[in-house]
Amino acid sequence: MREKSLWIKIYEGLEDYLSGGLLYSGLTLIFVNVLLRYVFGKPIALLDEYSVYLIVWGAMIGFATALRDDHHIKVNILYDRLSPKGKRIVSIFANSVGAFFAILMLIYGIKLVVTYKVLGQGSADSQTPLWIVSLVLPISGFMMVVRFVEKVFLLLKKDTWQKLIQSKEVGL
Repeated sequence: MREKSLWIKIYEGLEDYLSGGLLYSGLTLIFVNVLLRYVFGKPIALLDEYSVYLIVWGAMIGFATALRDDHHIKVNILYDRLSPKGKRIVSIFANSVGAFFAILMLIYGIKLVVTYKVLGQGSADSQTPLWIVSLVLPISGFMMVVRFVEKVFLLLKKDTWQKLIQSKEVGL
């Protein structure tokens, strides 16, 4: 494969560090609150709320990273028995369906964010605006659209497809 551009490296770094950093931060908040609860007897409810938000954000953004690195769960029993042409067709179809789903997630995520913004609704404990919490849906939807479209584009290029088959990097 050819060398990645600077922008692609920056975007991939953003995906990696953002998803990993958010997950790490959420797990750290859980650890701190466990210490506060069982060692000092004084847990903080806000830490539980924010840890959930951070873990969900990290996981949702991590979906695009998993898609990029082909680490999503998939069933290969039938796929592995297909001819290269069959694998290509199934992969294009599966990634197109994934892109469609991600586009819906983006669109309806934006609608949800706008609704929460208009209503001014906040969370139960901290009154954090729910539109901020819900931003993860359109953001992760967009990031997954980028990855699915990239996969479909690579699958449609004949020379790239043949290299992917030879290196066994192709996946649904």
